[in-house]
Amino acid sequence: MRKWLNRILALVFILFISTVFLVTMAVKGPMYAYGFFKSYKYDLKEDATIFDNLRARIYKLDYNTRERLFLRNEMRLLNARFQTLIGKEIFDVGGKDTIRLTNGAFYDMFTQKGTEEKMYELIDFSKKLREEKNIPTAFAYCHCGVYEEDLLPEKYRPMDSNNSFADKFTKEFELAGISVTDSRAAYRRANLSPDDAVMNSDIHWTHRMALETAYDAVKNMNRDLGLQLDEDALLFERFHDEVHEDLLLGEIGTRLGEDLVSKDDIHVFYPEYDTHIDFRSEKDEVVKERSGSFEEVIIERDKLRLTDDNDYSTTAYYVYGDYLATIHTVNENAPDTRILVFKDSYGTPVSAFLTLAAREVVAIDLRSTTLSMEEVVNEVNPDVVVFAYSQQMLRKFDYEIAD
Repeated sequence: MRKWLNRILALVFILFISTVFLVTMAVKGPMYAYGFFKSYKYDLKEDATIFDNLRARIYKLDYNTRERLFLRNEMRLLNARFQTLIGKEIFDVGGKDTIRLTNGAFYDMFTQKGTEEKMYELIDFSKKLREEKNIPTAFAYCHCGVYEEDLLPEKYRPMDSNNSFADKFTKEFELAGISVTDSRAAYRRANLSPDDAVMNSDIHWTHRMALETAYDAVKNMNRDLGLQLDEDALLFERFHDEVHEDLLLGEIGTRLGEDLVSKDDIHVFYPEYDTHIDFRSEKDEVVKERSGSFEEVIIERDKLRLTDDNDYSTTAYYVYGDYLATIHTVNENAPDTRILVFKDSYGTPVSAFLTLAAREVVAIDLRSTTLSMEEVVNEVNPDVVVFAYSQQMLRKFDYEIAD
């Protein structure tokens, strides 16, 4: 009996996998083909080798498999349900070790190793900019996950390398003479709570943490680099706090399910004082230009929209802009300094707030360009370069820094 049951289950499984494959190809096949034969070229430099070409194609196939597989979300939710039923404390969904914290929030533990050689490449690049071009650099570290260690169940703390990895990075940058802003220090200085700092349903930090980190970065650059950026422009008490309750169901929420993970409030901060900014963004060769107040040109309210047939948004975190878009802002009322920000999705709201403190801000994610960091610096010719990165970016940083 067991033999036949095993055969029937195996047959059902094979039929299911075949159905997933066939429907995926029928619905998303053109996107797979487009990625493999055309859009992979967007990640290649002109002098790319055959191995670079192959790597880019494989990356596109892997991305499409992860993001465009038929029933992908449903299978992840089913997996989470099974793990809940059998009483697992760590959810392994989508390749992430997700654990419930003592305050009820969920957290993706940092168990993988980082790419430390890239850390030293960034430090060497910073020294090169200072010595050869007289351009100072600053590192705005965007901490993610747990700000208070005791939120992790005690037996799992040795598994998580979140804080130790952050300590190493910030210490090495400080020893190299680079201005360092640690968002953990901003968290303590602003007397925030975990709920103020970290999303419950998403991997990202809150916009309040981005604002406090931007303020500390401006203050530290003025102190360490002798700049005259406008610190007062980023004081929290000078901002409107527009609250959208229970709006966001982010990556963790969509991975584990709405019944397991509560939705997040979204706070939209914009200055109470008068502002005027000229704004230009570019993504996938689409250029957008507008002028107006910070609220009008920086905040993208369409990201607050609800998903079809649901009472939540999956895009509300990106209300301060798409991280893959390159932005260039001019604020004539701010001190005459040009800042170049290399950012990720955590650094995107930081760069948005920096537009209030400096005359010009250029912010770019290396995932949206084939240029190296050095080529971007040569093109922009900034007064200061800021790295606004999270651990997720730093641990797998594989982008070209300098020739």
